[in-house]
Amino acid sequence: MAEGGDIFIEGVAMEISWADARRSLPELIFSSTTRAIDDAGRGWEGIESVVLAAHDLVDGRSLSSMVTAPAAGAYLRDEVRYGDDGAGAFAAAVNRLEAGECERTIVSAWGRASEHDVEGVSRALFDPVFFRPLGIEELHVSAMNAQRWLIDGGDVASVAEANQRREMMRRANPRALKEGGRQSVPSYPLEASHLPRWADVTVTMVLSRRPASVRLRGIGLSSEPYWPGDRRLARADALRMAAQRALSEAQMTVDQIDLFEVDGLTIFDEGIALEAIGLAEKGGGLRRLADDPRCNPSGGGASGYCAPAMGLIRLAEATLQLQGRAGGNQQGTPRVAFASGSSIIAGQTQTAVIVEAV
Repeated sequence: MAEGGDIFIEGVAMEISWADARRSLPELIFSSTTRAIDDAGRGWEGIESVVLAAHDLVDGRSLSSMVTAPAAGAYLRDEVRYGDDGAGAFAAAVNRLEAGECERTIVSAWGRASEHDVEGVSRALFDPVFFRPLGIEELHVSAMNAQRWLIDGGDVASVAEANQRREMMRRANPRALKEGGRQSVPSYPLEASHLPRWADVTVTMVLSRRPASVRLRGIGLSSEPYWPGDRRLARADALRMAAQRALSEAQMTVDQIDLFEVDGLTIFDEGIALEAIGLAEKGGGLRRLADDPRCNPSGGGASGYCAPAMGLIRLAEATLQLQGRAGGNQQGTPRVAFASGSSIIAGQTQTAVIVEAV
């Protein structure tokens, strides 16, 4: 990060649960935020900025941040709400640090699937004239991606093996959803085991210009057309470009990265993401997911999923791996990790982040 100096991750905290009647959404957010501050070990001194990833439709209220922002530490602090994926909010927080707006900042993301209609929100994202009357959802676009991947010669035999490994890693992940949650009805060729498990997700990070154990090496963003029909199915072109930009900034190749946490709505999307970043050949993403222990050791979407928090969750999992604190799913001693986050509207916008242990 040459222009603005090095950026570090000081603290991280996350929670994946389901319909906890004892706590409201602000209480869940407050818990993750205070634990991230404690994890940073430097208190609130110097934190003058808060960047949020939150969506009114997901939270179920207009101007939701008026209710939730104070729980994330925004009271009497400069607050920006990024109405999209948490990895994009991370990028916005990095920009604020590089611009000299602050010395330390909080970035927080959340989504509570137990309190909103996941499918209804998904349908509302699409064009109201041409797509919404068809009832199209983001998972339907994922199904089309999966169909295209299979038609183009994807390794069919690897699908079941990738599913088995994903479930094994979910069980090993101490932060994964253990009870509750729900799944949507799958659309062909998707099966129930390919889908994410909807959950209540909160995650917070503390970023700083002060030295800490994890340093940002590179970051990239890119976007595809809003209309799914204008995109190339099973290609994830936005992620391909975002990854290239992140790798270029880090002055690295994908082969130099020790661990990957890629976001994807379904297991097919996760495999396609590995192809897009250059780790797997076309049609080999799910084989890579099945056989390579570096890929999504968190269990991916099977461990609990709710937009717009997932990009920051993927980065949090990667950070814990670099710090040697991942627990039962720790993968040795990785030095460099790659994480990605995909936005709503079926992954229209993608963010890629490369971090390293120092």
